[in-house]
Amino acid sequence: MLRACLIGASLALLACAPTARPSVGSDTGGGADASARKSLTVAIQREPAMFHDDLQVGGAARSGGVQNAVLIVHEYLMAEVIPGVRFEPRLASEAISVEKGTWRVRPDGAMETTWKLRPNVRWHDGRPFSSDDLVFSFGVYKDPEVLNTIGTAIRLMDSVAAPDPNTLVVYWSAPFLNAATAPGLIPMPRHLLEDLYVNDKANFLSSPRFTTSFVGLGPYRLQHWELGSHIEFSRFEDYYSGRPRISNLVLRFISDSQAMVASALAGAVDAVLPTGVELDAALDLRQRWEGTGNQVLVAPDGKFDFLEIQHRPEYARPPNGLTNQLVRQALYQATDRQVLAEVLTSGLAPVADSWFAPTDPLRPQVESAIPQFPFDRARAQELLSRAGWLRTGDGTLVGEQGGEAFDISVHAQEGGGRQTVQNVVADSWKAVGARVAIDVIPVNLIQDNEYAAKLPGARVFTLPGDRLYTDRMHSGLASSPANRWTGNNRGGYANPRADSIYDRMVTTIDERERIPLHRELLQELMGDVALMPTFWRIDAVLVLKGVTGIDGRTTWNVSQWDRV
Repeated sequence: MLRACLIGASLALLACAPTARPSVGSDTGGGADASARKSLTVAIQREPAMFHDDLQVGGAARSGGVQNAVLIVHEYLMAEVIPGVRFEPRLASEAISVEKGTWRVRPDGAMETTWKLRPNVRWHDGRPFSSDDLVFSFGVYKDPEVLNTIGTAIRLMDSVAAPDPNTLVVYWSAPFLNAATAPGLIPMPRHLLEDLYVNDKANFLSSPRFTTSFVGLGPYRLQHWELGSHIEFSRFEDYYSGRPRISNLVLRFISDSQAMVASALAGAVDAVLPTGVELDAALDLRQRWEGTGNQVLVAPDGKFDFLEIQHRPEYARPPNGLTNQLVRQALYQATDRQVLAEVLTSGLAPVADSWFAPTDPLRPQVESAIPQFPFDRARAQELLSRAGWLRTGDGTLVGEQGGEAFDISVHAQEGGGRQTVQNVVADSWKAVGARVAIDVIPVNLIQDNEYAAKLPGARVFTLPGDRLYTDRMHSGLASSPANRWTGNNRGGYANPRADSIYDRMVTTIDERERIPLHRELLQELMGDVALMPTFWRIDAVLVLKGVTGIDGRTTWNVSQWDRV
């Protein structure tokens, strides 16, 4: 339906639109300096809440492409080039390593990591960046009064020290396997935020220093944020890695997938970044753009879709539904994941059976430990019967005690093909007798943590596979009033054996020693159907002719983007 609507509504635009054109504000005149004054306009689906990852709470912090905004204006010690797979040093002069002695486990079981920082890095206001900024940032992240989403890493980090402006030493109470990605060390400008933090902590997170007055370390500096519309950036001439190639960049927020494609067809934007464009529409557009110089880049993004389950009996509906392992397995086996992959990715993406992708280098060593739950409606019906749910004459599933109908809801925020996932899941569950309600999460509730934690059924969600390695399903990170509903374990899953495996895994640095733990965790979580992986994501990026450097993932290399 979307494909037909897009093509039917936009053929005129496609026919008359130029294949490339200068963005608003571009210099089109001649002269020796004209090539140095170039502009780009790019689109993402959602407006960011703020320019900070770890301080953004709620499931929408990285959804809708908002991470792209942060990477334009800010910088990290280590940049995530390929989600969960490849990181490269940025503010750090090199990655920490056991071989070089900068990642060391002490005889008492504690750990030290020593980060060497690049010299001559400056904030956008010209002040030097130093290890003192990271000491200040660490203190903020350790403060329980300032909400963050860092999780296990910040709990294991005891203290930090700055022996000189270009060195930061982190002291850990125990080893942590992802320490090399620099978790909990996103820098904040001490000279701009310390006074506010000390004297007005209650308003710290709402400071315009995180939004409309942000000062960062990235290749572009903030010029203007038109709330609800767009953000304008200008090139930061003193960027440590060299002068960015584009002088001005505009980031527009376009929530509707069809409007995104129409904007590209009309030449109103030079690129559309993940997520937002439906894949079927993107593939149609790729065919129609063939030979024009315009591009549709399609590539895996390292993320998988899964159904996040409500495990708390006080919130889950129906009773004896998703809180029962037999029911979870039944609904999982009733879900036709192959149809999902076909519909959402035109068969380009594989079905997911866990958080290990088929291309993951560790997959061959853990694959035999993954419990398999193939699509099988007869088996699903048998499991439901064993759990006390029976089909009536009209096919409705009801409880054998009390006769209550199996009413369940499937929740998802708008966009990214999630409504298609909802419909396929709903049809699959209806086929075994469930009565399924489809709930589209209102925009104003997407970042409401308490609302997300209390959703009564299953929620369509997307994550990089590596996020399940460390603590996603640990009971200690369950969302609750105690942590103001900020825990990443939003469904409240509690499994002491899984907790024990997680606790051992995050303190095991040697990858070879982690393999048995990966296998145990797969058997425990997938055997219990603690979540329902469905398929691996494929992202589409629209790029107009003449724009170079965009590789189809994120803005991690935005300083190298150009137009010719």
